[in-house]
Amino acid sequence: MTEEYIQQLAQKFLNGTATEQEKQVLHAWYDHETSEAEESEAFLNQTSDELKQRIHTKLKTAGMGTDTHSPVKRLPVRSIRKLSLWSGIAAAFVVAIFWFSQEFTPRAKSTTKIIQVPLAQTQKLNLSDGSTIWLNAGSKLSYPDSFSGKTREVILLEGQAFFDIAHRTDKPFIVHAKTLDITVFGTSFDVKAYEKDATIKVSVRTGKVGVQLRKNPEKPAQIVLPAEQVVLVHNTNHMQVVPISKPAIAPWKENRLIFEDEPLPEVFFALERKYKQHILIKNPDLLTEKITITLDNQPMEDVLKVLSFSKKFNYSQVNDTTIVIK
Repeated sequence: MTEEYIQQLAQKFLNGTATEQEKQVLHAWYDHETSEAEESEAFLNQTSDELKQRIHTKLKTAGMGTDTHSPVKRLPVRSIRKLSLWSGIAAAFVVAIFWFSQEFTPRAKSTTKIIQVPLAQTQKLNLSDGSTIWLNAGSKLSYPDSFSGKTREVILLEGQAFFDIAHRTDKPFIVHAKTLDITVFGTSFDVKAYEKDATIKVSVRTGKVGVQLRKNPEKPAQIVLPAEQVVLVHNTNHMQVVPISKPAIAPWKENRLIFEDEPLPEVFFALERKYKQHILIKNPDLLTEKITITLDNQPMEDVLKVLSFSKKFNYSQVNDTTIVIK
């Protein structure tokens, strides 16, 4: 058993990484070298302060004291071996103290920030962990300037956001959106949770997402895969998973709107946010209508012409900011 190996064991013991078998090897070696079983047991169970004092005492005993008047003595081989051990342990002790101070020194608390996106605008946000978030018009997000602890968490207070999350298997990313908790390790997905919409929707582009009702934490999360969307009607406990084409996931990032069998009122809500208009629906028959349509960055007037032709309604611009659907 080499001296280097014994020093490695001593260092692992001091920084708390030694296995029980390694502790036993170190214990047995120490018993053999000193023939002092009680001292060996104390060595393995003492506090850091006691250990530091024992190291100091052993070094002095081995001839490392500061008394310059003492005659120089040749140390026997046994003492040299013990001195080598304790010198290694002393070095390991310094390393362990440094590690402990780095690991347990209180870190500065992160600051919570809130970003709010005006209507008719979108915004991109880069997080400290390398993740990226795009926020749609009328959205509001709370996030920390840096992530600490075992998770990375943000809150979508209102609106719609597309998340491209940096992969960290040891630190899951959690989005809190209304009544849902959405957990990922590294993936891209869209969350739509506007107050005016009848539903909350989570659409996955890549990776895998776990969606869970916050008030039912004991229930397993609903797993959502790429090209799938989970739909939750407000104030209910029922989540439904439906297919969705990838082009229909967050096209608003590129200033486009793609609707697949979407309720017409939610289409009008999206137009309100995009064009900063208020749309008043006076025809109740339109409230149950659905539509599939792709809209590029056309003027509002052109969009209304297409929709009115498709769904057979009339409209009028009553002022600069209000449109009436009849």
